[in-house]
Amino acid sequence: MKKKLKVSKILWSIEIASVFLTSCLFVSCNSKKEKKAELATLIFSNSSSSAYTPLYNISVADGLTEKDGLKPKIELIDDSMGPLQTGKIDGRINNLTKPLIAGGNGADIYIFVGTMGGGHIVYANKKIADKVRDPKNWKGYKVGLAIQVTSQLVLNSFLKEAYGYTNDDIDFKYLDSDPVAIGACSKGEVDITSVYYSQRELAESQGLVEIAELVDYSPDYACCRQSANGKSFRKNRPLYVAWSKGLIEAWKIYNNDENRTIEIIQEITHQDEEWIRNHIYDAKGTAHITFNPDPYYNGVLKQYRISVDQGYINKEHPRPLEEYFDISVYADALKEVIAEHPGDQFYKDMWVYFVAHNDKYPGFAEKYPETL
Repeated sequence: MKKKLKVSKILWSIEIASVFLTSCLFVSCNSKKEKKAELATLIFSNSSSSAYTPLYNISVADGLTEKDGLKPKIELIDDSMGPLQTGKIDGRINNLTKPLIAGGNGADIYIFVGTMGGGHIVYANKKIADKVRDPKNWKGYKVGLAIQVTSQLVLNSFLKEAYGYTNDDIDFKYLDSDPVAIGACSKGEVDITSVYYSQRELAESQGLVEIAELVDYSPDYACCRQSANGKSFRKNRPLYVAWSKGLIEAWKIYNNDENRTIEIIQEITHQDEEWIRNHIYDAKGTAHITFNPDPYYNGVLKQYRISVDQGYINKEHPRPLEEYFDISVYADALKEVIAEHPGDQFYKDMWVYFVAHNDKYPGFAEKYPETL
């Protein structure tokens, strides 16, 4: 009888232990699920035409921001500013001119990190191509550009800085799109145009002659930046730092692991390797496009000033660029990445680049050392 009682106690103990272990495992699994579910979300938009932009795709695919508590969501939506300004999305990945002008006129948004730079080609009508290869000879000619796009602001800024040319010296015609500008140039309605590299085939099929890449006139100019809804940016600043960290780490992957980058972009675009290389790694084919995530305040400042000069931003009371252009989020993100990888020269070089490209920001020298 005592043996049976002893066996029963043992069995009872084993059963209790089993229930306890199962409960622990259940709680542990649920905790992991809850922890995963607790990741915060930021919603970013991008246009379908630039869905292959590599850095954010690498960051999302490799979960680079999840260690810092962020699970970003990307939506391909229309190119208007409405969703950003109304808070339906937290940020925009593409475009500079629209948020630059909207912010300058009082919209509650912030520009805070880069998406791409470069990527535009300058073409001329074949009859006058040789005469205008040097832009100092552009006086008296007609330049046709899609309105309020990067190439318009960069060209205007360059011609004013380099030669003092204004709209009184060059007849600027503003058109609806790059294809319309190409058509106008081929017909002789304008003499010169600058369009995105993806329009190369169309431009050449209509007889236009490439006279330069826009980087020949304005090296390393800023193109698409990322912008954020003002309320979200102020409320969720650590999440935007996490997002920026992901882009910084993705920049290293892009530069050092082409196979991984191509694999990720293939999943997004369903294009072959040659197509992907042509669009993100072929410097000449893309008119020297770059995907550096640096905010590049200095380059955007040039475009801001010409926007004020041409009246896109209120000339009487222009909102200062530094009020809605934030370099601190990127700086904090890069500092964190460098601290997490203290021996990595790649990230230290990114800080050197940051200093060189943002040192015109008011109070920069007092806040940011030349080296870390």
